[in-house]
Amino acid sequence: MRLFSCSRAAAGVVTIAATAALGASMLAPIAAAGQPHPQAETCPDYVFLAARGSDQNEEHGEYFGPQRYSEQGAESNGYEGPNLAALFHLVEQRHPGTMDNAYVLALDADAYPASMNLPPLAQEGENLGPLQLMRRLGGVLLEHPLHELIYQVTVGFVQSLRSGMNNAPRVVEQYEEETGCSPRYITAGYSQGAIIATSAERYLASQDKLAGAIYLVNPLRRPGGMAGPIPRYLIPHSAALQADRRIDYCLAGDFVCDLNLRNAKDTLATKAAHHASYFRDSEGDAAVEQDNARVADTVAGWLNSPAG
Repeated sequence: MRLFSCSRAAAGVVTIAATAALGASMLAPIAAAGQPHPQAETCPDYVFLAARGSDQNEEHGEYFGPQRYSEQGAESNGYEGPNLAALFHLVEQRHPGTMDNAYVLALDADAYPASMNLPPLAQEGENLGPLQLMRRLGGVLLEHPLHELIYQVTVGFVQSLRSGMNNAPRVVEQYEEETGCSPRYITAGYSQGAIIATSAERYLASQDKLAGAIYLVNPLRRPGGMAGPIPRYLIPHSAALQADRRIDYCLAGDFVCDLNLRNAKDTLATKAAHHASYFRDSEGDAAVEQDNARVADTVAGWLNSPAG
């Protein structure tokens, strides 16, 4: 299911460079840490293996704590991030009780830092004009020369990706060891997290545990994704899934999955407000609200089907 609703330029360079560098940087694994999972009284049929987007962390005001998606469901650790959390809440809102038998297993800050650390040009709520944008960019470059900025962000981004990709299977193994559960998994990722979640697909499929994939604003999306120019052998590969078991949701105008210069300018001028809006703010667009509902209904259909 590929949804493209009709309704960061330096960041693009950084992400393309970082994703390419990642192919040569899969070095020693990083030990997965995190809080232990309590022994489950009843194992869920489905578990969402969730990875948040860049900088959706406490220091950026984007961590909102553990989430409970239904009365009978277990609390998540909150590291799924606000966009995926909003999607899961919408699933339960539209289909009460559906999340009772699902658990959100999110990669925490130890397993996956979700780093980008690109200085914003705009502040919340701003929409900068071309002259304002150039002045802000000049100010950032005075503090951070371009070559230093690209190096700093690229290194942090690559390390974040490497950590998440190495640790995702271990998070699954740790969960199963601690709970005794052996569910089917649905990979779920937002932005940078979509790369992490995609990398876990083949591991889960090799154990016949992959039941679906949900990606919001996927940089790996072809055509249009920010990582599109990267050769395929340098990026994670998806596992084979039926078309109706895969969601690739991109809002038109989102530079990360709809790559062009105009969208890049809009992203920089508005602090990526459109990019951050998935399931959090439909911006009054009825078509987006309909697409949001369609995604939630599709996910509910997966959860209400037999997990065997």
